[in-house]
Amino acid sequence: MTVQRKGALLVGGLFVPASEGGLHHRSGESAENSVPANQITGERVSPSLLGDGYLEAINSRDIEQKAQQQRQVNLGIEGEAVGAPVLEASRPAITRQVGRFGWKSQHSSLMSSCADSLRNELGIRNRLYPDEYPTHAASDSPTPFDTPDAKTHKTELERLVAEIRQTSPPARDTDLAASSDAQAGEKLFAQIGCAVCHVATYKTVKPGTRINGGTYKVPKFLGNQVIHPYSDFLLHDVGTGDGIPQAAKPEYLDQSTANKFRTAPLWGLRFRQDQMHDGNSPGTEAAIARHGGEATKVRQRYDHLTPAEKHQLQQFLKSL
Repeated sequence: MTVQRKGALLVGGLFVPASEGGLHHRSGESAENSVPANQITGERVSPSLLGDGYLEAINSRDIEQKAQQQRQVNLGIEGEAVGAPVLEASRPAITRQVGRFGWKSQHSSLMSSCADSLRNELGIRNRLYPDEYPTHAASDSPTPFDTPDAKTHKTELERLVAEIRQTSPPARDTDLAASSDAQAGEKLFAQIGCAVCHVATYKTVKPGTRINGGTYKVPKFLGNQVIHPYSDFLLHDVGTGDGIPQAAKPEYLDQSTANKFRTAPLWGLRFRQDQMHDGNSPGTEAAIARHGGEATKVRQRYDHLTPAEKHQLQQFLKSL
């Protein structure tokens, strides 16, 4: 699914989201032909939810450490770890931890992220996003509100989060991954610097660890697990920015992130044809070609590979 984000660029470069947080659900419509001179629009592809429970269980310090390490490799890569609010724990004070969900890492917990999607993508208000829509007519009945089930005492939000936490990460193509070309390609992926941002391996925190401001205890099936998401979950400017910052809520909007995006996890890459944040890169070759900014030196190294080496690296990517 692709959604469009909209807003106005004011004097001084300040971005102000349009109504409904700047979200416009086009549901397959073509983009608007004309927009006001000061309006900015940008496409966003809904990311996969598979394996997100494991991402939630990554230690924030491990993500912050990746940002420090990147500054030592002399490639011009300077990822930014974003402190995102844990909405379910931000009472009365704001609780923050390193963000990892959303194209701007604007959410640090699955509960926060799903609550946002429940309201802004499915039209269901909930305890973390209770406000009625600004465009809702006062004469109409209130929009749906997520209330606990009479039998289970669980809300739809709680059930949704629990279901996502049970999902496994997308599986690799094991036959292709075992091929000599894919294995050679994986080495090239690391050698030219792709793995500086697309970090292959993490280990989740121990079972029983309390995260998300103490609101969630990591279960046994998610704790102490070695996972391979191929992302640093940091924000980078790779030359594809559209000037639109995003945040969990308007009060957390950070204008400095306007032209940065979270490194997209590459697990499950073989199931996605339209890539990058806007879905405008048809395949991995096109996606690599768009990498500029902080990724310029790494892309240039890719450009200098031989055709045989490029084939090997592409085989590795096709196995993910």
